[in-house]
Amino acid sequence: MKRATLEATDENILRSIQESRGTNRCVRIMEFIQTLDSIEENRFISLDARWGEGKTFYVRQIEKSLEYLTMNEFGTDDSNDKTESLASYFAGTAIEGITLNNSYLPVYYNAWLYDNHTDPLMSLLYVIVKKCGILINSKLPKDFSERMKKLLKSVQLGMISGEGLIEALENKDIFEEIQLAEDIREKVKQIFDEVIVEHAQKLVIFIDELDRCRPSFALEMLERLKHYFDDDRIIFVVSINKEQLTHTISNYYGVGFDSTGYLNKFFDLEANLPALQTYDTEIQVNNREHYVFKSISNALVKYYKLSRRDFLIYREKINSLDSCMIINDYSFEGTVASLFVPIIIILDMKNIEEKRRFINGESDFLKIMKMIPAGKNLYKHFVNDSSELSEEEKIEKGYARFKMVYDFLFADAEKDRELEINRNFKEKILECCGQMTLNSET
Repeated sequence: MKRATLEATDENILRSIQESRGTNRCVRIMEFIQTLDSIEENRFISLDARWGEGKTFYVRQIEKSLEYLTMNEFGTDDSNDKTESLASYFAGTAIEGITLNNSYLPVYYNAWLYDNHTDPLMSLLYVIVKKCGILINSKLPKDFSERMKKLLKSVQLGMISGEGLIEALENKDIFEEIQLAEDIREKVKQIFDEVIVEHAQKLVIFIDELDRCRPSFALEMLERLKHYFDDDRIIFVVSINKEQLTHTISNYYGVGFDSTGYLNKFFDLEANLPALQTYDTEIQVNNREHYVFKSISNALVKYYKLSRRDFLIYREKINSLDSCMIINDYSFEGTVASLFVPIIIILDMKNIEEKRRFINGESDFLKIMKMIPAGKNLYKHFVNDSSELSEEEKIEKGYARFKMVYDFLFADAEKDRELEINRNFKEKILECCGQMTLNSET
């Protein structure tokens, strides 16, 4: 199965800008850049959104836009060729007409990639220096390269942790240790002097995926940034899921800790990710025998309020089952599969513990059915009763009949004589969902 979502590669980012011309997204990028360009001091900006709402694409679109605008307005003869190659991506967009007051060196830092590093400051400094080499000149001047090596080494030697920290503090004057911290800050400032003065007037650093990191790494990253990056030429944009990060902080420091207040002290400005253009949230019915299957799937999308990324992944999984022979609208077993399969797939994405309970026959199945209002039409037609019943009575009988099927297949209940289904149909459902290896002991 092909990937349902695009990776945030340079090419995909540029194409997404090109394809967004004339849309609200390009206007929002323009407004964000103009806000950045109006900031005169050191600022820390939080960009808040749920996972899967496009934070990475958004900050990388801003990064690439700043690169293009800086080269276009402040570039040298050496950058003309690259500017021309980028121009087609920005032609006709709101971004194209921005006039900058300052030149920028934008740096994208994926914190999660460096989560295994002992000190976030060092990995960030290396990424900044590396970006200089890639963006400005593929071969750094030798004197610049040597200066960077010496400065980075001097900072690294000052970063002592663990047993080394205890050893360093033994028989040491506390004022000497304070001086060490000041020396590190001075060395970091020298690095920025080399980078910023050499290549741009301002540095914009985008910190991404921080809420996916180890709690100790995420918190140390924020503290390092505030401690060592106090420079009016630097702006930080930290994309986070604020709700998730506050939970991480609470778990790390303990119940009762004011995680929201602690997090807020790091940021000067807060922004919410602008809503994406309305996107198609309907899974289309391509196979006429799969109307029930797709309608149940769409009802689950609405109930779980899937993010854009989750919707694309879920839709890809559902559409990949168009050739699954056990799903259909004309047989008893086919209708059962049309209800059970999309439930198992979405629980695998949203609630793995509930999925385990579902497969092991421990789920409150009636509750699951009732959370899908669109399923009522399915439930009332699932009744094997020709007598005169009201619509509500048919729905209730449909609930009961589906519950009987669920208990028989997943909870090993006795088979009712009216059920036209074999017990091994459970294995066919799991196979259709790609869950062949699951069993009651999972």
